[in-house]
Amino acid sequence: MTARLKGGLHRAQVLAGVDRLFRYLNRNRLLVVMYHGVTEDSFDPPVWTQLPVETFRHQLLFLRAHYQIVSLTEVVAALRFGGTLPERAALVTFDDGLRNNFSVAFPVLEELAVPAAIFLTVDLIGTDQIFWFDELYLLIMAGGRRRVRLTLPGAGAQGHYQAGELCEAYHACVEALKLVGVTARQELMATLRRSVPLERGRVPADFRLLDWDQVRHMERSGLVSFGVHTGTHRILSELDLVGIEAELVAPRRRFAEELGREPEAFCFPNGRPGLDFHAAHQDFLRSCGYLCAFTTENALFDWRAGDGLGIGRIAAGNDGLSEPNFFRLNTSGVGRLWKALRTLAR
Repeated sequence: MTARLKGGLHRAQVLAGVDRLFRYLNRNRLLVVMYHGVTEDSFDPPVWTQLPVETFRHQLLFLRAHYQIVSLTEVVAALRFGGTLPERAALVTFDDGLRNNFSVAFPVLEELAVPAAIFLTVDLIGTDQIFWFDELYLLIMAGGRRRVRLTLPGAGAQGHYQAGELCEAYHACVEALKLVGVTARQELMATLRRSVPLERGRVPADFRLLDWDQVRHMERSGLVSFGVHTGTHRILSELDLVGIEAELVAPRRRFAEELGREPEAFCFPNGRPGLDFHAAHQDFLRSCGYLCAFTTENALFDWRAGDGLGIGRIAAGNDGLSEPNFFRLNTSGVGRLWKALRTLAR
């Protein structure tokens, strides 16, 4: 189905009031929206995790008009004490702890008085490191511009790269590298770095991480709460026991040292239930003292009966997910119906 046809179908559903119907049907479920970075710059090709600031502003205005936006503290309290959340409750979240959460997104949150939660990749906060998947984007884009011959893993990645389809090459390659394990991933990244050297000082600020002073400044505002997103963004299903300790236990201690309290919320890297984490990981988080954990499953959360260590979220990225009509429909929870219809059609 073409993008134009999809757009027409989404517009027709909005005009027919499908999103209003599903907001009503799901009024007692929690909507959690997942962001990463918010940028004032333009990337060509676009970076999925870097949402233009005006798109972000429009989405917050929509959420504020149609939902009761709550804080992470309110969600934790409802889970801890069996309390209630308002009808059509919504929570705004950010993964990773990118610096532009402070420089670009935070001023908009303040302006609109919208609370939010940021999940920190604890070991990288205050360092000059960037995520391997962001570095991969920069390497592939630089290689394409300079016409450097690269060998990329992933179904179709090499063909896309040779055809100059850099965005498609990146997406195929990054998905492949998520699955190969840390050793193979590090080797491939080292090879790419030798082929396309990057000047670390010229890495765009949007890919940099927060520092602890910025974290504390936002927390003091009373508008932003924080949770843990592991130590270095390792996918839990690829870790052994030593890795679990390094990615879940040590970052929890560091978080407490920096902010003076133990974290109550966690966010799974990559976040697909049954693939990137399993029930044993949820049990481990519970034993550590976490009260809630957030996934990337496209689903609203029944806070009255659901497992607080498997809260689904609706992604808002710099692609069709943020097309206004699709965003209205997806946040309403109609995605469950779409998924059921696709299953029936198979």
